[in-house]
Amino acid sequence: MSPISKAISELTYRIPMPILREIFSTKNYSWRDTPISIDEQITNLVIKSRVMVDCNLVGGTHALIPLDNLRVEQVDPYSNVYRIPKSLTQGRSIVSVLSVGYGTTSLQGLMGGLGSIRPGSVSAGAQAGQAMMDAMSPIPVSSTAKVQLIAENTIMVRDTNTLISNGYLRCILANDNELSHIQLRSILAFCKLVELAVKSYIYNEYIIQMDRAYLSGGQDLGRFKEIVDGYADSEEMYQTYLREKWAKVSFMNDTETYTRFLKMQIGSHR
Repeated sequence: MSPISKAISELTYRIPMPILREIFSTKNYSWRDTPISIDEQITNLVIKSRVMVDCNLVGGTHALIPLDNLRVEQVDPYSNVYRIPKSLTQGRSIVSVLSVGYGTTSLQGLMGGLGSIRPGSVSAGAQAGQAMMDAMSPIPVSSTAKVQLIAENTIMVRDTNTLISNGYLRCILANDNELSHIQLRSILAFCKLVELAVKSYIYNEYIIQMDRAYLSGGQDLGRFKEIVDGYADSEEMYQTYLREKWAKVSFMNDTETYTRFLKMQIGSHR
């Protein structure tokens, strides 16, 4: 089930159809033009132009992108620039960068050859000695947060350890066009976000036109105007819902981010 399709279908139950038809139906087009449906108008004017942009600002999906095979442009001895092709980001744009890590991201790589050691061949004394040596040794540089997004899918990493080539970027990608990562139980929350955005658009788009129609023609708009007037606080409700509700829903729908958050709470490896 597509969240966008479900949100548009829900609008007919939450906003009277005559209002949607009046606001979003194409009024000026020639006989050669193909009429645009109301659903497509809502998608283009509200969902894609505003709701999806806001969803990317407060959400997105967590991703790890390998940097070892990318061409590096060295700005100075401690700054490198990476241009990341969209083939590595599933065709999406990077909206936020978090850190650059050095070394392999897999547990098997971190363990090295320990998997081949025979059980019981390592004594407790050897393990205690290794733990003591690890405690006395300096902390290795495994990542840096001195990274910034300087252009479309282009990052600059400062204070770079140039001796290590197998790095990876931890970043947030923009949502895909269909919000395919949104779970079914969260679709209704997205429907509410779209509803508030559409009501805000209707109020801002038509409230002045209704007053002009009444002043110029003396038309009594009646119930139509009353309903649209009821959307006066929809913009404030949209902003509040976006920050306080949808941001949390989006966070919990990003599996990688939510899993890391839970592991941090219990002190597990992240």
